[in-house]
This record gives sequence, structure tokens and C-alpha cells, in this order.
Amino acid sequence: MKKIIKLMALMLVVLMAFTACSGSDSSSSSSSSASAASQDEAVTLKLGMIAQIYGTQSFNDDIRDGIEAVGEKYGFENICLEVPDIADAGNSLRTLIAQGVNFIVIGSAEYADAMVEVALEYPDVKFLYLNEADGMPANVMTTVYAEQEGAFLIGSLAALLSQTGNVGSVAAVSGDIVQERFTWGFKAGAEYINPDITVQSAYTNSYTDINKGQEVANAMYSRGADIVSCFAGACNVGVFNAAASAGEGRYCFGAAKGQFDQMPDKIIASLVKPVDQTILAIVTDYVENGNFDTSSPTSLGLSNDGVIVRYTNMNEDLLAMITPEIQSQLDEISAAIISGELVPPQTEADYNAFNAQ
Repeated sequence: MKKIIKLMALMLVVLMAFTACSGSDSSSSSSSSASAASQDEAVTLKLGMIAQIYGTQSFNDDIRDGIEAVGEKYGFENICLEVPDIADAGNSLRTLIAQGVNFIVIGSAEYADAMVEVALEYPDVKFLYLNEADGMPANVMTTVYAEQEGAFLIGSLAALLSQTGNVGSVAAVSGDIVQERFTWGFKAGAEYINPDITVQSAYTNSYTDINKGQEVANAMYSRGADIVSCFAGACNVGVFNAAASAGEGRYCFGAAKGQFDQMPDKIIASLVKPVDQTILAIVTDYVENGNFDTSSPTSLGLSNDGVIVRYTNMNEDLLAMITPEIQSQLDEISAAIISGELVPPQTEADYNAFNAQ
């Protein structure tokens, strides 16, 4: 709980700012600088990350925004590599380190094995893994996002808005705990509002295949869904395209920072993890206080704005669909989740137990 309170305090006071972060193996830096507040010697970092793709307003871009914000605040250099082939992850991490990177942010479970291997080789390099994991090396800090809490809330919203009694969720890789939390949380949330609703669930088994995202969502709309939510990286863009093709009365939900400008007349709301703020807060705590707690995952959920539901800021007609009555119901659900009265499922087994209550 102390970790959560400390992180919340930091996230409230840090200022968001952004600079360019390279999509290739070149670095960018800003001219500002800061010193560690409570350490005898200032911490100097060079931050880096790897991702399969940038530029789709997905989770990867949010991570990059956080790294850019750190660069702006402290004048630290950064390198962001685009690594399409997962098999190249280990060598790409070594490339970052060879270029002086000493703080690496890992956003995808697909890179976990490579991260562990390289972290053991370079114990002086800090790794921030934006996922939950056990048995990590001593230089790897982990986080656990309660995606299921936000997914339950946005699943409830889908059911409250649906006119056909049929909604869908598109996730990325089956078996990834983050994707499972989204899938089962969304399904439980929709059925919490309407036990008779049809919830279509599917995985693209990719974070980057836009065409696959569109194909899966097209099938859902053709089977009667009028709202499809997505949490599948760049595949989300395909879901947005499918919503546009599906025509009047068919809508979608986004993710990342909202993605509303991707399809302003279709995206009503989004399940958002403000990871950019999380990264800035964690690095600030390390630089200024020397804290880099690898003992247990830092928890982020509805209670501390680790996950939130954000509404469109680009379409007044879509925003008007969320009536005061709907908002009141969502507020009640959110309060019940935060209090522990309502515990959204993270897995299929949790979902089955949830339904049996």
C-alpha cells in the first residue's frame, strides 16, 4: 500500500512533457537537466526500449511518451528501437546497452525471456518490466496493472450502450495474462449489466497485424455486435476500420491514450493505462530518492488511476450517449471494485467462479 500511495503522489506532481524519441538505433536528447534530490551523487540515466512497431497510438507509443517525458525533465538521452522480429529481442537489448543505455523499459511479455537473459548478463542495468512476473533478476522492477478492473467497467458500459444485446472484445495474444484480464473482465462486466447479452470474444494472436484486427471485428459486426472493444496493440486500428465499414449504429472502444482521432465518429470510449505517467513517476522516484523496488510488483488499478475509462473528446454526439444515468451506474460499479465488494475476474477460472456467485 505504501508503494501505491507513493506512486500516486509522484504521478500527481510530475509534469508531462515530450521530446523526440528515435524509431531507429539513434538517440535524441534535450537540454534540461536535474540532480538527484536525496543522493550524494546525481543519477545519470540513458533510457531505452524496444517494440515491434511505433506510430499506431498503441501501448508502445505511450511507453515512448513516458521515456520522452523523462528526457525532457532530466535531460537524459534515450534510444527507442523498432524490432519487428521477436527473435532479435536479446541482441537488440544488447545493442542498447552497448550504446550506453542503463535503464530499459520492457512493455511486452513477448520480450520477457530475452529481458531475463540480458538482465542477468548486465546486473548494473535497470529494467522496468510493465507486467507481472515472479522470479525476476534483482535488477528487474515489475508492475501489475489491474486491467480486469478497467475491462469490467468498459464491458459494463458496452452493455449499457448496446441496442442489439450483442457486443465484442478483440484481444491480442491468447494466454498472455494481460490479454486474459481484458477478455474475461470485459465479458463479466457486460454480463453483470445484462445476463442475457451475447459477448463475442476473439484473439488476433498478433500485436501488429492490422488486417487481422479488421477481419476479426468484421466477423463480430456481421454476427450482430454493435459495439466492439479492443486491446490488441496495432490491431486496434483494424477494429476501427471495421467499425467504419459496418456503417450506422456500429461503434467501438479504443485503448492506449484513447485513440479517438483514429476514428472520431466511431470510438465512444477507451480503456486507458496512463503508462507514460507511470514511467515518469517511477524514474523520478529512482533519480530523486534512489528507490527502485524489485521486491514485489507495483500495483496499478482503478483506485490509483493505473487504469481508467476515458470518453471521447472529439465527438459531442457520441459523448452524449453516455447519459447521467449511465454514468451513475458506472460510478457505482467503480466504487464497488475499489472497495473490494466487486472483484472482476482475471482468468477463465475466475470468470466461472464469478458467475457461480
